[in-house]
Order: sequence, then C-alpha cells, then structure tokens
Amino acid sequence: MTSEAAGVMRSADVSSRQLRAVIALARHRSFVEAAAFLGVSQPALSRALQRLERSLGTPLFRRSTRAVSLTPAGRDFLPTAERLLTDLDRHLGHMRELADQRRGYVVVASLMSLAHHVLPAATAAYRRRFPGIDLYLREGVQDAIVADVRRSVADIGIANVGGVTDPVVTEPLGEERCVVVLPRRHTLARRRALSIADLAGEPLISMPPESGLRRLVDSTAVAAGVPLHHAITLHQFGTLFSFVRSGLGVAIVPVSALPPGGDRALRVRPLVGPALTRRVGILTLGDRVLSPAAASFREVFKARYALTMRGHPRVLLPGMTR
Repeated sequence: MTSEAAGVMRSADVSSRQLRAVIALARHRSFVEAAAFLGVSQPALSRALQRLERSLGTPLFRRSTRAVSLTPAGRDFLPTAERLLTDLDRHLGHMRELADQRRGYVVVASLMSLAHHVLPAATAAYRRRFPGIDLYLREGVQDAIVADVRRSVADIGIANVGGVTDPVVTEPLGEERCVVVLPRRHTLARRRALSIADLAGEPLISMPPESGLRRLVDSTAVAAGVPLHHAITLHQFGTLFSFVRSGLGVAIVPVSALPPGGDRALRVRPLVGPALTRRVGILTLGDRVLSPAAASFREVFKARYALTMRGHPRVLLPGMTR
C-alpha cells in the first residue's frame, strides 16, 4: 500500500469493509443488490456507509425510495476508494506470498548426478532462507523426472532439457560436458585428454541403461563405432566414485557430479573427439502455477548451479564462447 493511501485510511479511520461498501453501492445503485454482492445484510451495509460518512464529514450518496446516487463528494471519493482498495489488496497478496514462503513443502525431482552435490548445496542455501519449508527430494533417471513433473508428483524437475515436450516446459540453465574419471595410477591418467575410442575395452563403472547419461554415452560410442564394456552398473554416484577409487574401472560422468574440491585418489580428464554434452535445466508443468515456496527454490537452485558450473572451466554456460 502506498504511504499516501495508508495516510488517508488512518486520518479518516477508513476500513476496507467501508471502501468495498462504497464501490459496490456506486456500481449497483441499490442497497439490495450491493448487499447481496458483498454477502452482508442491508442494515450492516447502511451502518458501514453511515460510519464512513460521519468520519469523512460529508454524505457520499443521495438516498431515495427509488434510487441511490453519488453526491459530488461521493464522485470525488470513488476513485480514491478504488485506488485504496487496490493498493490494500496488492499489499495483502504480497504478505500472503511471503507467508507461503515460510511454511509448506516443495517436491523436487532431480537427476541422480545433480542430486549428488549440486542439489544438497542448493537445499542448504534454501533452508537457511526458508527454514519452515519442508523439502521432499526425489532422485532418479531422466524419464522418471519428466514423468514426475507431467503427473504433478513434483513441483519442479531438474534434468536434461533435450527431447522434453509439452505439457512440460523447460528452462535451460547451461550446457555441461562429461569427463572421464580414473584411478590415480591408471595408465590413461597420464594423458591430458581422452576420446571415447581410448575407453574401448576398459571396464566401465556406469549408471543403469535407462539413465540419460548411459544413453548419451552409448549413443556416442555407437556413432563412433567404439565397443564399450559396462563392467559394473550402479545407481548412485557416491558408490561409483568409490568403485573407481578402488581401481575397479573408469567412469564417464557430467562435471556437476564431480566431488567438490577434487579427490586425490582420482584423476579427471576431459572427453574429446567427440565431446559428450548435456543441457541441464528446470522442468515445470506448463499450466501449473508454482507456489511462492517452489518458485523461490527454483531461483536458489539456478544460482547454486551457476556457481558450481563456474568452477569447471570446461562447462559451457549461456554467453560463454566455445
């Protein structure tokens, strides 16, 4: 509400009920119709108007047995009443939105790779700002994330935006590359970069076949005519890195899944010729309006994802050159 509007309401002791009464009676020009519109009795409507007129020190309406009409003072006051009520409603709506951000819950469905490091960091930042919001996090593969958003199981999905169709709407956040993770003493770790052909015959520690990452790796290998050996299949990136660390194989992962701060037992090498990339973004249902709490989480995640990606020089973000 503007300071001018608030001042008018205080100085004249005007209530929102009285403002609504003035506007309704001016529009309907009938106590019967105005009272029915407001859902109050005619005596209650009359008392509200009488108190307002006493407070203002002038009549706002001419009353007769046949019609109700605005006085000159009423015509002058009507635009003010409409503006006051609009400002008040806008202010109350803003306050309700702030209250909604401080309670309730948000359901987020995320790719497993993003749930490994980026999502926990975003969640911690969000909880510091909105400790009253409960978060329900669902991690899974690409198809499951899209399905959760489409069925309204999740408020927000965080996944690969490629190939996603209506009614799910995508908001791309950036393009990130995949890298090869190897044990520290692996022979291939001596190279500065690796190609998909260099991994032929190497035991791979991989995500399940239905995951978007596995599909990307397999399709790239088939296009290059390179046979890959998925020696061990896992469902968690934490376990994947433990297996690589133990010398059981090598892995191809998106950079957002890498342990923050690095890992001395692992070596990370860029994958080139061709590079494997994916476009990560936010998924929402097109005809569904996000709650203030969910919209706030979306903004917090976007900021955290951008911060994480800036720590990886081989990640391509919007506006960066190749």
